[in-house]
Amino acid sequence: MAAALLAAATVLTACGSPDDEVTAGQTLSPSAARTSAEGSRVVAFEDTFVYGNGLKVKVTRPVAFTPSDTSLGHQPGHSPAAFTVTLTNGTGKTFDVAGVLVRVKAGEQGVPARQVFDSARGVGNPFTGALAAGASGTSSFAFDIPANAMSKVDVEVRPDFGAAYYGVHWVGRPA
Repeated sequence: MAAALLAAATVLTACGSPDDEVTAGQTLSPSAARTSAEGSRVVAFEDTFVYGNGLKVKVTRPVAFTPSDTSLGHQPGHSPAAFTVTLTNGTGKTFDVAGVLVRVKAGEQGVPARQVFDSARGVGNPFTGALAAGASGTSSFAFDIPANAMSKVDVEVRPDFGAAYYGVHWVGRPA
């Protein structure tokens, strides 16, 4: 899967509410992202979320994925979906990516999806190492979505297991 490129976009400065529509492909500051009932930030797939210190995170819209025969985590009757997470380090200092946590929930009930690991297809490898200031890194993930839950997919990214960064949710329908 080709690495996703970060597109230049307009930074929003207005505060968003849970009812605001967000157009995909925007760069959003914390104040511009919608806030869920739990207080998490919610953005659309393809949007770039920028933390206050300059760390940028982008999640592509999940697409149908066919696991290889050597994959782990796929269950018959589920619909695997793959997406790419791109981190861009705008913090001014080295950022350790080893603690990046990616979770997926699906459907209106938010059923946890199981990660698919497939080295033959290049998905499921976590971020490793560190990003120098100004550098970007990309990793591809796949999750096994229950077939009856494809109407809504919620990809949560926590850059450091939630220690200093809160989770941001990219929510929408897969392609």
